[in-house]
Amino acid sequence: MPRADRPDLRGRKWERVRRAVFRRDGWRCLKCGKPGRLEAHHVVCPRRFPERAHDLASIETRCRECHILEHFTRPTAHPEIREWRDYLKR
Repeated sequence: MPRADRPDLRGRKWERVRRAVFRRDGWRCLKCGKPGRLEAHHVVCPRRFPERAHDLASIETRCRECHILEHFTRPTAHPEIREWRDYLKR
């Protein structure tokens, strides 16, 4: 069950959107160009703009590593996140 403050990013509709984004982006990360473990990255925050959560124009393909870096580039005090971010930058 999705939380009230977040759009539902599960189920068939979301899966169709994800596949359409991956197909549009050539099944490669738009940041580094790698194929592989791909994820859909919301350029427009779905929490702030839930009406755009399934909008293809607001979603881009990222590999797992680039997606993590995209979300964890802010300084953080949590040592595990810092270690993971530093590891991915190498």
